[in-house]
Amino acid sequence: MSETVNDVRSAPAVPPVGTVPAVLVRKDAAGTITVEPGTAPVTAPRPTELLVRPAYVGVCGTDIEILHGSMPATFKINYPHVLGHEWSGTVVEAGSDVVGFHPGDRILGHGHLGGNDWFGVTHDGAAAELFTVPADMCFHIPAEVDMLAAAVIEPFACVLNGLKKIGGISAADTVHVHGLGAIGLNAVLQAITAGAEVVVFDPSPLRRETAMKLGAAAAVNPLENPDTTAAAAAATGRPFADVVIEASGNSAAQAAALESADHNGRVLLMGVSTPKFAPARLGLVQERNLTITSSTGAPVAVWPAAIRYVANTRLNLAQIVSTVVPFSRGDEALQRAQDSSRETKVMLAPDSTHSHDLPSSPAHKAN
Repeated sequence: MSETVNDVRSAPAVPPVGTVPAVLVRKDAAGTITVEPGTAPVTAPRPTELLVRPAYVGVCGTDIEILHGSMPATFKINYPHVLGHEWSGTVVEAGSDVVGFHPGDRILGHGHLGGNDWFGVTHDGAAAELFTVPADMCFHIPAEVDMLAAAVIEPFACVLNGLKKIGGISAADTVHVHGLGAIGLNAVLQAITAGAEVVVFDPSPLRRETAMKLGAAAAVNPLENPDTTAAAAAATGRPFADVVIEASGNSAAQAAALESADHNGRVLLMGVSTPKFAPARLGLVQERNLTITSSTGAPVAVWPAAIRYVANTRLNLAQIVSTVVPFSRGDEALQRAQDSSRETKVMLAPDSTHSHDLPSSPAHKAN
């Protein structure tokens, strides 16, 4: 780690009920969606809520889909709303009926408000200098996990849930990962931790380099090597994988995932995108007896296991973070997050606590 950023920081006193700086997602009369600095109301916590001061808030692929108006029509989004469903923070005040949480506790939380309502997506989220959240959505952050890593546990939990659905990964497996955003890089971390041999595929030199630093055996640019199985064979001696994780949502990568899978292989589709046509040899599913499944999101039940996993392994999820941007530059954070040549994972932090340096940064740092 190049520099240590303390979890305990000086912060302004709690303001009275009113408004606080926030990162807002807006939609104008013409249907244009923007992310911009603004203010959000803050109130004392209701009896079952916590008032929280955030430490870090992740920029997710879902946030980018919302920005481009690409979410499914069934996903009703309320505008304006405060961005942020991947977060860590500190309890400022606990509601009168809350048990188990106290001021000063370090916490993180899942985003499911029930039904098709989601914290930070359909409703106000964590990218405000203070916010309230139902206490039953929150978990304590173990002492072994710092605040930056804790804010990356949401995509880590998504991957853990997907891998549970396909029976997990072991040291006996070769794993191919197509797409190296936050989901793909967390898949690399979990596969490496399990002892598997990992080959990754992504056009971004930065993201391939990051995966190699995490322990991948080989990294392939699929644009330069469209025959991904031949490229894998040249790198490791084995063209196919026992487990294939598609984490980009790119239609060509989805087709390549079938090509990557060995006989009796398991293919996990995690990349979210608008369905598009792509040439694919669907007969491989039957010929190789492939098991194919998909996974999106992290159900509440998987979160305690994901938190224990990170704490017990001392896994530093902050390794995949490239830049931390203050709330007042939230629009810039969304733009950076779409630049795979410069970024792996972009995080936001309150201006009052934002650090100009990052504990571990494979890319550039915010100024």
